[in-house]
Amino acid sequence: MNPSHSVRLYAFHCGGLHADMSTYDPFDPKVGTQIYSPNFFYLIQHPEGNVLFDTGIRPDYLDGGDSVNSMEIEFEERHHTDALLATIGMAPSDITHVILSHLHWDHAGGLLYFPEAKTYVHQKELKFAYAPAVYQQVYYDQRDFDLPIDWIELDGDFDLFGDESITVIPTPGHTPGHQALLVRLAGKTVFLLSDAVFEIEKMRRRILFSIVWNPDLIVESWERIESLEQELSAELVPAHDLDFRTRIPVAPDAWYE
Repeated sequence: MNPSHSVRLYAFHCGGLHADMSTYDPFDPKVGTQIYSPNFFYLIQHPEGNVLFDTGIRPDYLDGGDSVNSMEIEFEERHHTDALLATIGMAPSDITHVILSHLHWDHAGGLLYFPEAKTYVHQKELKFAYAPAVYQQVYYDQRDFDLPIDWIELDGDFDLFGDESITVIPTPGHTPGHQALLVRLAGKTVFLLSDAVFEIEKMRRRILFSIVWNPDLIVESWERIESLEQELSAELVPAHDLDFRTRIPVAPDAWYE
């Protein structure tokens, strides 16, 4: 049996940020306009296990404030990772594998829910997260990842189950160890980009967004993303897509398969 025939992908909307358009493009004509930037994590149900790509936000995150760099955070109990998994009848204990795109607070905060899962991170990301450059310090919170986790550190492409259904692709630039995830389903291939791309249209024009660690590497990552997109006829899915309501089948009512 081809495992892709029984693979299903859920996209969970786990809160978001109210920010200025400059976050997506400092030179956009709409700078000064407020936008809503959604946060997402993803569940892939596979015959070999339940895989989470990113984990959402730490449940007590807003106890210390309601903004990051003037971006107002929208995060309620219904956005908690365990609450969203429950909408499809799953509990955190059902998750067998966790893959991190990177360790920013809005992607790694839910790690505490999954102490028994095999957890994958790029080796450069884990090192950087403990001593980030000053211009990214606000986006890392050691409470998210300084946990008793038996990390599996990656360095390069990684085929999770050996059947090419779930493949980790390094996409550095936003952070040193950023990773994207290729998911081959029966009906399509979905490329989960996380923060390698904020807006597809801006990427096509090679317009950088504001939170970038290395601009040269992010452009190289965009080139590889587009190469794989063409090779595999993949659908590109950024984690903070401004048009998510029309472009993404949001769980629990819809999914990819």
